[in-house]
Amino acid sequence: MAQSFENVRLLIADQSPMVRTGLRGALFSIGFRNITETGSFIKLHDLIEQDAIDLLISSSELEGNDTGFLVSEMRNQRLGPNPFLVVIALLANAEPDYVKKVIDSGADDLLLTPIQPDQLILRIEKLIRSRKPFVVTHDYTGPDRRTKARAFETHSAPMVEVPNPLKFRAEATNLDGTRLNRSVAETAITMNRIKIERYAVQIDWLVTHIHATIRDGVTTDPATLAPYTGKLSAVAEDMLRRMRGTASESFSPPVEDLLNTARRLEIDPVMVPFAELERLTTLSRTIGRSLGSPAPSFRTTPCAPAPVCAPLPPPSRARSA
Repeated sequence: MAQSFENVRLLIADQSPMVRTGLRGALFSIGFRNITETGSFIKLHDLIEQDAIDLLISSSELEGNDTGFLVSEMRNQRLGPNPFLVVIALLANAEPDYVKKVIDSGADDLLLTPIQPDQLILRIEKLIRSRKPFVVTHDYTGPDRRTKARAFETHSAPMVEVPNPLKFRAEATNLDGTRLNRSVAETAITMNRIKIERYAVQIDWLVTHIHATIRDGVTTDPATLAPYTGKLSAVAEDMLRRMRGTASESFSPPVEDLLNTARRLEIDPVMVPFAELERLTTLSRTIGRSLGSPAPSFRTTPCAPAPVCAPLPPPSRARSA
C-alpha cells in the first residue's frame, strides 16, 4: 500500500535545538509535515495526555527528567487515552543498565546518538511494516523483548497485536480517525483485563513469599520485607484503579482488605497477628479465582467485553519524574 507521512503527527523531543532542527529537516525531506518539536518535559507530558502524537522521537532525558517515566505511564494507561503511540528513544550512551532502563519503559525502538538520518528513516519504515506485538506482565507493558520467564510468572505472559497509529496515518486514504480510535479503545480494554490477570498472579506470589518468610522466622524486619510488602501495596492499589467504575468493581472488597493488611505489613510486620497473615493467603486465593485466569500466549484481536474487560477511568496527571 502506498504511504505518505504528510498526516503523521510527529513529535521530536530533545534538549538540543540543533538536534531538533537536524531531525526535522531529515524527516521533512521524506514527507513529514505535521511536525512539533520541544525541549520541555512538561510539554511532552501534556502532548501525550492530549493524544496529539502518532510518532514520538525523544531523547531519554529532558530537563533532567527521565522521559521513559512518561512512556511507561502512557503504556500502563496512567497517562493519556492512547497507550499505543509509536516511540523511538534516543540514547546518550550504551551502558547496559541505562539501555535496560529505557527498554523497560516500553519504547518501540532505540537509537544511540549521534544518529544518521538514513538510519532513523529505516527504523521508521520498519515500524510501519512490522511493529512488535505487546507483552503484558505485572510490571511491564510494551513491545515483546522477553528473554526469560520471571520466577513468579507461572503462566506465559500474553501478547497482543496493538494498533499502529504511525501505519494508520501513513496509509490512510480517509483521515477520519474513528476506526483507529475504536481500535485503540478496544485494545486498551483487552490490555486492562490482562493486566488485572497478571496482577492476580503476582499477588499470589508475593503473599506466598511474605507469609512463608514471616511464618518460618526468616525475618520480620520491615526494611528487609519492604520490596515485597511495598510491591504488594502498589499492585493492589493499581488493580483497584483499573477495576473502579467497571463491572469488576464488585470484586474489589477482597482487594481492598488485602491492601489494608499490606500497608500495615509495610509499617511493622510484628504488629500483624498471624491469624491475619493467614487470612491474607485466603484473600489472595479469592482474588486469583475472581480476577485471575490462565491467559493464552497470543491474542490477535481485542477481547469481547467481560467483567474486567472495561474502560479505565480517566487518567490523572502523571507526577514529574
